[in-house]
Amino acid sequence: MEYDAITHMTTQALTLALLVSLPVVGIAAITGLVVAFLQAITSLQDSSISQGIKMIVVTVVVVISAPWAAAAIQNYARSVFQVIFP
Repeated sequence: MEYDAITHMTTQALTLALLVSLPVVGIAAITGLVVAFLQAITSLQDSSISQGIKMIVVTVVVVISAPWAAAAIQNYARSVFQVIFP
């Protein structure tokens, strides 16, 4: 395998990792901000509320985005195998 092919596959792998994790991380951040804002308004300072809500929302997002993420990873793995074993 050539150096350019390895560099290209590594770049694709890092981009894929970013794209697959982006929905979960983004929703967790947005949920955290919204819950923190609501806790500041209502003066509720219990951290278990924030963690529980984020856990539920992140679980829902993972379940919803899992088929897309698995298909993307499978397509990348297929392309890697095609490069390695032509």
